[in-house]
Amino acid sequence: MEPIKRVLSIQSHVVSGYVGNKCAVFPLQIMGFEVDAINSVQLSNHTGYKTFYGQILNEKNLFCDPVMGDNKKMYVPKEILDVYKNEIINLTDILTPNEYELELLTGKTITTSDDIQEAINLLYAQGCKTVIVSSSNISSNNELKCIGRNINDKVYVEISIPLINQSFIGTGDLFTALILIWMNLTNNDLKKTMENTVATIQAVLQRTIKNINSKDSIKSNELKLIQSLDDIRNPEVKIFGSIHAII
Repeated sequence: MEPIKRVLSIQSHVVSGYVGNKCAVFPLQIMGFEVDAINSVQLSNHTGYKTFYGQILNEKNLFCDPVMGDNKKMYVPKEILDVYKNEIINLTDILTPNEYELELLTGKTITTSDDIQEAINLLYAQGCKTVIVSSSNISSNNELKCIGRNINDKVYVEISIPLINQSFIGTGDLFTALILIWMNLTNNDLKKTMENTVATIQAVLQRTIKNINSKDSIKSNELKLIQSLDDIRNPEVKIFGSIHAII
C-alpha cells in the first residue's frame, strides 16, 4: 500500500461557490490526497458579489491569505507583503505567483522573459526551491505565459496559453492545488506538471464560459468544478510546454 499523501490547506472558505479551500480540496481529494483544511475566512460567498456575510479571522487566531493581487491591484493590506517577503518565502518549496505578485515579492518590474528569470533568481536567493509564474502577459495581448523553473536547473519551462477575455474567481486556488497534485504524481516533472495543470484549468474555464448566464453573470461565473471531474483526473493536454536555456 502506498503511503498516505497529506496536505494542510490554509485558505478561505465560502458556503456558495468555488474559491479558496472550496476550490482546492475537491481536486486534491479525488486524486488521492488526504486534505486537512483550515479556513482563514468563512464567508457566505466570495467578495465579488454585491453582498457577503461571515467571519474573517483576526491576527490573534490565524491569518493566511494565499492571494496578494492581480492586474496591478493588491487584494490584501500592504503589510502582508512584508510577511511574505520576510517570513514565508524562505520556508517555501514551490511558489506560484502571478506576474504582479512576482513584481511585489521582488520589487522588480516585469516586461520581458529575462525580467522573469531575474526575479525568479531573487526568490531563489531567499530560499525558495521552485517558482512557477502562473500567468504573465509579457508576450502579447492574445496569450499568457506560464513559466516555471527549479532552483538548480539551467533551463525553464514555458507554456503559451490563449488569452480568455473573462475574469474568474478561484483560478489561482485551483492552479496551486493542481500543481501540488501533479508534482507529486509525476515525481516532480515540472513540464508534465505544468501541462496537466494548464489542461485542466482551460477545460474548467471553457465549461464555465458555456454556462454563463448574462442575467446572473456573477453566480454563473463560478467555476464548474464538479462538472469537470474527468478533466481533473485525466486532463487532455492540448497545449504543450517548451524548454528554454537560461542565458
